[in-house]
Amino acid sequence: MDSRLEIRDPIHGFIYREPYERDLIDTRVYQRLRNLRQLALAHLVYLGATHTRFDHSLGAFHIAGKLGKVLVESESERRLIRLAALLHDIGHGPFSHVAEPILRAHSPKQLLEGKEESKIHELISADIILKNTELKEYLSDREREQIVGLLDGSFGHSYLHELVSGPIDADKQDYLLRDSHFSGVKYGIYDQERLANTLCVYDDNDDFVIAISIDGLHALEQFVLAKYYMTTQVYRHKIRLITDNMIERAIRLGIEADGIKWLKSLYAYDGSDEYIQEYLQWHDERLMTEILREKNTHAEDIFKRLRERRLFKCIFEADQNDFHDPWVRDFVFAGANDFHRSLESMIAKHFGFDANYVIAYTVTFASATKTESEIPVLHRTKTTVFHDESALFKSVDQKIREQHFHIYAPVEYRGDERKKSRQFREFKMVILQMIQKLANPQQELHLDRESES
Repeated sequence: MDSRLEIRDPIHGFIYREPYERDLIDTRVYQRLRNLRQLALAHLVYLGATHTRFDHSLGAFHIAGKLGKVLVESESERRLIRLAALLHDIGHGPFSHVAEPILRAHSPKQLLEGKEESKIHELISADIILKNTELKEYLSDREREQIVGLLDGSFGHSYLHELVSGPIDADKQDYLLRDSHFSGVKYGIYDQERLANTLCVYDDNDDFVIAISIDGLHALEQFVLAKYYMTTQVYRHKIRLITDNMIERAIRLGIEADGIKWLKSLYAYDGSDEYIQEYLQWHDERLMTEILREKNTHAEDIFKRLRERRLFKCIFEADQNDFHDPWVRDFVFAGANDFHRSLESMIAKHFGFDANYVIAYTVTFASATKTESEIPVLHRTKTTVFHDESALFKSVDQKIREQHFHIYAPVEYRGDERKKSRQFREFKMVILQMIQKLANPQQELHLDRESES
């Protein structure tokens, strides 16, 4: 193969491209992914985590190609799988997943009808794939429609979709290894070769789905553990969660409190060609730079804090087991926005914070519909499912699904570690009383004012 079509990758070695794939990658719409960090501001904790959606998309493309060679008979479908993996993140905007709730809040509701499970960046990806003039030069109308169908599950048998968007898809197989490598940790390591070589296609009631042979059970367990460790140690690292929430709050305040018109337009997806053309001009650094120019705004202040690493602190954290009253527990983890706003206001008033800068956040498992639980496991004489074969999966899955509730605020803990610990306990005691009051409005509220001294 022409060496000009090789890309040397620190995760997979050489990634090989066909000439038409090289041309797609060289388009401006694709090169934009170089300016979108894979893990937003995680590099404030993990110094090497500056890798991008571009790197990851090429890695997913490489793995999808390997899986396609083994599992897909049709050459045309193999080509589609590679292309779908290559383009699966093309619709991400600045800071990627962080701003997804804002897009959903400010986009016309009629565009989302019947698409509750879709993330808006996936809808934007479909628009870009179908309409972008650069991509049209290298992909036929039919191919672009089939790629979109493969990504949303409407084209072909289920296993084709699962190769690029499923419990053990090429996307996850790459980002666990890649995020682990660039974060400088070993948590995301698993035997990708063994996992890939033990995957197979299973006939399930006139559909075909991804399955694994019993010989690959331990490789799949290793994959599950890698996802668990990366989730708990990297994706849910306390600083990562704080910076993500600060970005989201800054953008939301910029739109709703500061009245920044261009920011509102950026996060009001309407499906038009004009919107997509403008959206494609934005990336992480441009958004940060433009917001920092909006002087004397909440958005500018929070982004300035991020740039200078003057971060909010976690002043309260609890998991679902900390709430013994099932009524209170359900009330907290229902995640109602009005509850969050009321609690934020009470905390701000009591402790003297700006209510805009108090953030209540529920930490939940993000992929509840895409677990490994029901993956068929093929024995020589029978077929079972993964959750019945793996005791390890049951315990890990239960642990990763535990919900946590956090409060962030612009506080500076005072003094030595013992004083910091005492201050945190005081915050927790008062906030627990506030939560009890909101859950049971008839209950009298007795707040300990010691935390103000």
